[in-house]
This record gives sequence, C-alpha cells and structure tokens, in this order.
Amino acid sequence: MRGMRVASIGGIAIEVHPSWFLIVGIITWLLAVDFFPDRYEGAAATYWLLGLATAVLVFVTVLLHELAHAAVAIRRGVPVPRITVFIFGGASHLSRQPRTAGEEFVIAAAGPAASLVLGGILFGAAVLLRGASEPFEAMFQYVAFVNLLLAAFNLLPGFPLDGGRVLRSIAWKRTRSFHKATRIAAGTGQALGWAVIATGVAFLSLQEWALGIWAIMIGWFLLSAARTEGNNIRMDMALNRLHARDLMDPTFIQVTPGTPIQQIVDQHMIGQGEHAVVVATDDHVAGILTVLDLERIPQVEWGVIPAQRVMTPRAEVVTVAADAPAAEVMPLLAQRELSHLPVIDEGRMVGIISRREFLDRLQIAEELGPEEGADSNAEPPPIRTPGGDDPNSP
Repeated sequence: MRGMRVASIGGIAIEVHPSWFLIVGIITWLLAVDFFPDRYEGAAATYWLLGLATAVLVFVTVLLHELAHAAVAIRRGVPVPRITVFIFGGASHLSRQPRTAGEEFVIAAAGPAASLVLGGILFGAAVLLRGASEPFEAMFQYVAFVNLLLAAFNLLPGFPLDGGRVLRSIAWKRTRSFHKATRIAAGTGQALGWAVIATGVAFLSLQEWALGIWAIMIGWFLLSAARTEGNNIRMDMALNRLHARDLMDPTFIQVTPGTPIQQIVDQHMIGQGEHAVVVATDDHVAGILTVLDLERIPQVEWGVIPAQRVMTPRAEVVTVAADAPAAEVMPLLAQRELSHLPVIDEGRMVGIISRREFLDRLQIAEELGPEEGADSNAEPPPIRTPGGDDPNSP
C-alpha cells in the first residue's frame, strides 16, 4: 500500500494513499449537506468550508493515532520508515516484527489510547465553545466523536485492527508461540469481517443504503486483511524451513556459446519446455539465455546468431548462494522481476531457480510442512519485502 509522500515527521515519511481523497470528499459532503445545517443557521458556502476543515482535522487526528504507534515503536527500538493514511484509516509500517509479546502489546495499544485522549480533549474544547461559536462547537463535537469511535473500533479483537494485535500479544504470551497467536488473531479477524458484512446486509434490508454499503466495504477490508495476514504467516513458516538449494532444479540445460539460437529454441525451449539455458564451456559459465532474451532478436535471424550474442553475461546475472534462506530468494525474484535465478555453491553453479518452480515448491512446503514444535518459541520472522514494503500496520 504505497501513497504520495506529503511530509516527513521525525524521519518518518508521511504518505497519503489516493483512496484518502475519496473519504475526504465523502466526509465533506455529508457534513456540508446534513450535519452542520442541522446544528446552526449559516450560508451554504460556510457549511462546505467548515466540512472540508473538519475532514482535514479528522485526517490530522488519524495521523496522530499512527504517530503514537510510531513513537512507541521507535522508543522500543523498532524503526518506522513511513506512515500511510488511506480510506479506512492509517498504517504505520514497521521495519520488523515486535520481538516480544510485551513489545507488541504496547505498540498496538498506543494508537487507541491516543485516540481516546484526543477525543477527550476535543470534547472538552466543544464544551468550552458552547454558546460562543456554534460552528466550531459542532466541528469539535464531530471530530471528538470520530476519535472515540476510532478508538472503540480499533480495539475490536481481530486483524488488522489494533485490538487484533493486542489479542495476538495476549495469545503469544499464553501460548509462547508467535505463529499460533497470529493464527488466532487472523481467525478472529475473519470472523469479525463476516460479522460486519452481515451487519451491512441488515442495514441494506432496512433501506439504510449508506450505512449498509459502508459496513460491507469495511467488513470486506477486514476479511481480506485477516486472510492475507494468515497466509503470510503460513508462508513465513515455509520460508523459514527452506534454503535456495531446496528450491532449485539441479538438472539445468547447458549449451556452448556458439550454439545457434534456433537450435536452442527447437531442442530445448520448444522440445523440452525449458524457459532458460545456461551458456557454458566445460565448467566455465559464460551467461544465461532466457525466453525473454530472445524477444530482442527478430525470429528470422535465430538461425545465424549464436547464444553468446544474446545471453545475459555472467557478470550481469543475479545469483544466490545455495545455503541462502528462501526468504532472501523471494525479494530477488520479485523486486528484480527475474524469471530465473542461478544458485552458486563454492563458486560453481549447482542449480537454477525458476519463478514458477519457486512458487510451486513453496506451496507444497506450506501444505505439507510440519506444525510448530520445539521451535515455537522462536523469534518472529522478519517482515518480507516482495516488490515493496510488506507492512506490519498497527
């Protein structure tokens, strides 16, 4: 979830996701046509300006909620490179998972606590303005209510909400297993998502269209996020058990540098279904030739052009050590958009990992891997970054 960078606070990049503009527009419209006209007499233009100002103030309080998470995380030694504000709230992107249940608890609880404090302060401001300024009294009342609602909603016990992370910290403390605790919180999050969707359907049956549609959208978001968290933890467990040598194909095809491209295509790519071949002389690897490399050459020239003129030279080929953890292989394939990754052991190429084979073997490892055992107390896996940040977002 990446957005436009709009500011930096204490070294933390503040990003606004495009979906945020939609929610600002919706809030402004609802306040201008319904909320403020019901509370005081004024001009239509004033309602719209005040509605926009209130929507921006809501954004500021959501940002403060996330900064509370970030401040506690940084105090605990967990760097926070960025915060993203989007349609359903905000996300603080931690550079690593919390290492203890206590660390998880205080980081997760900081956001709702900040929203409760903000709600109290804003409600107090509204009371002080009573009789002095009806527009600002109404604005502070609204933002106070939003913050109290934000705190209450975020404390619901299910991923990806703060309450789900609090639940995980408690389950982690009791079970002494990060992975089991994550499965518990993710399962609760899915149940919560279905419950919110059902509530939305009930609103629709009562012809409360806005509430119904909004509840279904939120429920679907919660359901999807909880499922993603559960899938991620299963993948992490599989990745932690595997190394590059477990994912490679040791029977790669080798051709000489002078072999015509047409011969390689006919014999190996079409004939044997290979997507890549290694170009080598005896034990000396000169490079690698993939189907993607052939796209640069007109097909009529394949019969006269040798492999060495089209291949990617070894010096430019991204490789991975045979004993490298699988968690290091995934970012290489994803971030660099590689289709094949040679595996090196003591200076020699011993196999090749294809993107397709990697995903197939990882899926098998997920499905057939053992349950947690003696290593269940191990430190949580690092946050993966396949093609971008994978946020751990309180």
